Amino acid sequence: MKRWIGWAAWAVLPVLAAGQSRDRDWKFEDREALRRTFDVAGGSGPAKLLVDNISGFVHVTGAAGRQVEISVERSTRAESSEALAAAKRDVKLDMDQQGNSVRLYVDGPFRSLGGVRNRGDQYYGYRVNFDYEIRVPEQTELVLKTVNNGEIVVKRTSGPFEIHGLNGGIDLEEVTGYGSVHTLNGKVKVAFSSNPTRDSEFRTLNGTVDVYFQPNLNADLDFHTLNGGVYSDFAVTAKPGVISSPDSGGSGRFVYRSDGRSREGRAGAGGPHLSFHSLNGAIRLHSKGL
Repeated sequence: MKRWIGWAAWAVLPVLAAGQSRDRDWKFEDREALRRTFDVAGGSGPAKLLVDNISGFVHVTGAAGRQVEISVERSTRAESSEALAAAKRDVKLDMDQQGNSVRLYVDGPFRSLGGVRNRGDQYYGYRVNFDYEIRVPEQTELVLKTVNNGEIVVKRTSGPFEIHGLNGGIDLEEVTGYGSVHTLNGKVKVAFSSNPTRDSEFRTLNGTVDVYFQPNLNADLDFHTLNGGVYSDFAVTAKPGVISSPDSGGSGRFVYRSDGRSREGRAGAGGPHLSFHSLNGAIRLHSKGL
């Protein structure tokens, strides 16, 4: 049974809309399939994949071998034939390799000094999506980003990860690495096939955070939420040196408050620092043994 740790649950605020134009507004369409394979066997150490996307989903699956196999569908919708031609001319996907690092970067007029200044579909008169299906060696380090119109899904990888979304969920399945998972509007779900051995962070603003660990979890925990409850399948005790009042939540599982919105605790014998954040949504720690 899930144990409640602190804070009364408040109603979750609506997820913010991305402000995209409706598909029916676009009368012109173009689709293109792109495929590339990069051999990362030549360099030393694990491979690294960087995907810096603007619109569309990013799906990455770990597999045996030393190749990064990329399949991308580019779909463009526009309000006029002139806007469609402008999109094909101005929006590009750069794919390159340096040593063991493979980089995919969407470039266009919405980029500003390396960042993103997207004025909206109506301003440009078009929308370009890049949807990725990528196979990588299992130990590949991942740096993945997307903004709109798609979630990030990672399966069966064992390397470190840095995952950034904005308007979409993030789902990591059967991973054994460590790192950070951030989105603004969407759910965060991470399932570990072995528990992280280094510090990791799981964060969303509007959405729930569900993280599945193996039963023998040893970690120092840090929870931050405002409008939501925190629940755990694991016994959570005080961290040594933390001076604050315990709160059992009626379960006999103690959590220690560091301020009005944050709590710190320890699972098992302690270990890497695991941080969980959600402003509007519940945080749940699951044991895969239950």
